[in-house]
Amino acid sequence: MTDAKQLHLVIPGNPPSVNHVYRNVKVNLRITTLDGQKWRQNVQRIAAIAITQQGWEKSAEEKLVAEVMVYWSTKRKRDVENVGKLLWDALEGYVYENDQWLLPRYMDFQVDRQNPRVEIRFYKKEAV
Repeated sequence: MTDAKQLHLVIPGNPPSVNHVYRNVKVNLRITTLDGQKWRQNVQRIAAIAITQQGWEKSAEEKLVAEVMVYWSTKRKRDVENVGKLLWDALEGYVYENDQWLLPRYMDFQVDRQNPRVEIRFYKKEAV
């Protein structure tokens, strides 16, 4: 199987809010809630299937661009930056070895009441 140049992921629904993903248990300790753990596992399952189907090889020690398009279920005010907090950690070890090499680019957002989702296109950043 050849190495795919891009990986396209479609994650159905909207991610849980940051307030529902993490819980502070001590002064400097945050844990992921059960909702956050379930969402992360679902994202990892979707990624594993897409990686196999699209022939993606896990990126390691090279810059990787992630173009993100968010389709919200409602017009409620939200911040697209919050989508990445759990998402990038969930994809570590699947799409890329370490998220320190990830360059997220939030392209746009829209409302799609029938099909809320997060779409991500990954590709390796070319050296300039």
